[in-house]
Amino acid sequence: MATYCLLSAAKLTVGWLSGSQAIAADGINNATDVLGSAAVLLGVKIAQRPADDEHRYGHERAEGVASLVVATIMGLASLEVGRGAVLALLSPERGAPAAWSLWVALGSAAILLAVYTYNLRLARHTGSKALEAAAYDHLSDFFISVGAAAGILGSQVGWRWADPLAGLLVAALIARTAWSIGSEAAHMLMDGFADRARIAALEEVVLGVQGVTGVQSLRARLMGSRVHVDVTVLVPSQMSIVEAHAVADRVEEA
Repeated sequence: MATYCLLSAAKLTVGWLSGSQAIAADGINNATDVLGSAAVLLGVKIAQRPADDEHRYGHERAEGVASLVVATIMGLASLEVGRGAVLALLSPERGAPAAWSLWVALGSAAILLAVYTYNLRLARHTGSKALEAAAYDHLSDFFISVGAAAGILGSQVGWRWADPLAGLLVAALIARTAWSIGSEAAHMLMDGFADRARIAALEEVVLGVQGVTGVQSLRARLMGSRVHVDVTVLVPSQMSIVEAHAVADRVEEA
C-alpha cells in the first residue's frame, strides 16, 4: 500500500506540473486502489466483531458496505477524470505535456511490473488466491501506466489528442472497476447467491445425513466472506421430536 501511496502522490503532482491528463488519471487510479485496500481492511476488521445488542447477526456485512462506499467514490473519480479529459480534447490550443513526464510514467510501469512479479511468485509459493488476485490487479495498473506513457509520447510527436484520450481510457477503466465492485457488493447486501453448483453440493451433503428423507428448501446468502445456509429438511413422520432434533443437530454439523 505504501508503494501505491507514493506512486499516486508522484503521478498527481507530475500530472499537475506537466499538464498530462493521462498521468494525472493514472495517479487517481492508484489513489482509488489505496482507498479500496484501506476500506477492505477496515471492513474486514469490523466484520470480525462479535454480535452485540444492536447487531444480533454480527457485523459481517461491513465488508459489503465498505466495498459499496469505495465503488461510489471510484465512480465519482472516474466522472471527474473523464470530464477533465474531455475538456482537454476540446481545447485545440492545449499544448503537449512536458517531455519529462514520460519518464515518470515509464518508471511507474517498471515499479508496478516488479510488484506484480514479486506478488505472483509469492502467491504461487504460498497458494494464496488473495495474493494472486492482487498480483493481477498490479498487472492491470502496469498496463494503465504503459497506456499513459503511450499517450504522452503521442502528444510529443504531434498527436495532441493522444494524452487526453489516454486519460479518457483510464477514466473508463476506473468506471468499469467501480461497477464491478459495486454490483458485487450490492448483490451480497441483498442476500444474493448465484453459485448454483454449491447449492446443489450442499443439498447432497444434507441428503446424506442419517434420518433426512428429503430437503424441502435450501437457501444460502453471503455474509462477508462466509456463507450462511438456511435449510428445511424432511424426516419420517413416526420420528419423535427428540429424534428429529438430533437429526437437525447432525445437519448443522455436516
